[in-house]
Amino acid sequence: MKIRQIEIFRAVMAGGSTTAAAVTLGLSQSAVSRQLTQLEEELGFELFERSNGRLLPRPEAFALMDEVGELASLVSRLKRYTEDLRAGTVGQRFLKVAVPHSFIATVMPEVIETYLAERHDASVELIGGHYDAIEQMVLARVADLGFVSLPPRNKGFEAREIVRSESVCIMPAGHPLAERPNLMPRDLSGHHLIMLGRQRPARLAFERQLRRVGVFPIVRIEVHSVEATCGLVARGLGVAVVPELIAGLYRHLPIAQRPFSPCIHGAYGIVTLKGAPMSRSAEAFTEILKTRLEAQGRT
Repeated sequence: MKIRQIEIFRAVMAGGSTTAAAVTLGLSQSAVSRQLTQLEEELGFELFERSNGRLLPRPEAFALMDEVGELASLVSRLKRYTEDLRAGTVGQRFLKVAVPHSFIATVMPEVIETYLAERHDASVELIGGHYDAIEQMVLARVADLGFVSLPPRNKGFEAREIVRSESVCIMPAGHPLAERPNLMPRDLSGHHLIMLGRQRPARLAFERQLRRVGVFPIVRIEVHSVEATCGLVARGLGVAVVPELIAGLYRHLPIAQRPFSPCIHGAYGIVTLKGAPMSRSAEAFTEILKTRLEAQGRT
């Protein structure tokens, strides 16, 4: 007895004919008749009496209907579940995501809203940290996936680029540097700098650029998030070079930003443990985040 035969049997019982069952199931009438006949042959007895084009259920059909009802319901739930698995709406109901502090109150509310709207039985744990901390969270399985600048410092990751960013110099509104359309390393000579991400590739590249043009940075503050950097710049405590992607999240602050070259930033993406394929839920979350950040880059 096959599941398809049970579905056809129930449809015939409900509709009273193979024609009605065919319409319900989206099959041809001949296919329904053939499957029903095969079922009766496997059972060894007739389920219906054929009379003037109609099928009249025999007592055995009613008895069988009582027994297959629960099985049919289970099969229906299983089909819906496998369809949800295919869509990535189940499978990993609890997703742990680590992102920079700069994203917590800006990017992530919209991303999580979109993700949960399609997954009513899902939940998300959102964790903030600087990039090194995010890498450690993923390595320790505290987070299932993390958003970091690429390449990651640790080699134990699968990394997927989802967005790129140019560099901008941010300064307090009305600062003399804001009068220039574009800025270069030599333009920062004599200005107080707020430096971001010690030992990160972007920071090392920035320091090399300054040395190359003979600029000795005046560093009074070091931070580990663009969010903090923008807040400090808004208070007039210095200027900084940050990724345009994230600086754009803080345009509401009294700061100005100008393109900075050569670019010291670049690729950003998602890291997961090497050898551990992403669940469909994680894949879906990554795509939603990617779409949101691409939209951010166009504004």
